[in-house]
Amino acid sequence: MRYPDTYDPIIAEIARKSGIPVSSWLALAVSQQAGLEIPDYVKDELEEAARKRAIQESEQELEMLEMPQSA
Repeated sequence: MRYPDTYDPIIAEIARKSGIPVSSWLALAVSQQAGLEIPDYVKDELEEAARKRAIQESEQELEMLEMPQSA
């Protein structure tokens, strides 16, 4: 697949925020653009990334609750 090198950091950042590898994000983008079904492995990676985000958010909320309150 060819695209301008200047796209690399943009694509890498989008993939990082999605929680999936760049190659999986490219497969996702191509499948969506072509109107094809998203590959199962990409769906699995997206679901795992969503679970990890939910766990991280829950942990952050717990940390906030455990912080001592100032007077």
